[in-house]
Amino acid sequence: EIVGSGAEVFEAGAETCTVHQLVQAVQSKYPKLERIMANLVLAVNLEYTATDSAKVLKDSDEVAFIPPISGG
Repeated sequence: EIVGSGAEVFEAGAETCTVHQLVQAVQSKYPKLERIMANLVLAVNLEYTATDSAKVLKDSDEVAFIPPISGG
C-alpha cells in the first residue's frame, strides 16, 4: 500500500545482484518504505532471509517484502 503496487519486476542492471543490493534499490525507488524498513520481513523463494543478505539473486528468484502485521 505504501508504494502503490502489489508486485513489480526489478532488473538488476548488473551481472550479479545481492539481496542487500535489491533492498537498497527498492528503498531508493520508494523512499516511503524507510519508515517501516526496520520491521519488514524479506523472503526469497518463500524462505525468509535478512535484508542485508549477501545472497546472489538469480533471474527466476521471487523476492517478497512482507510488511509488519498486527493482530491478536
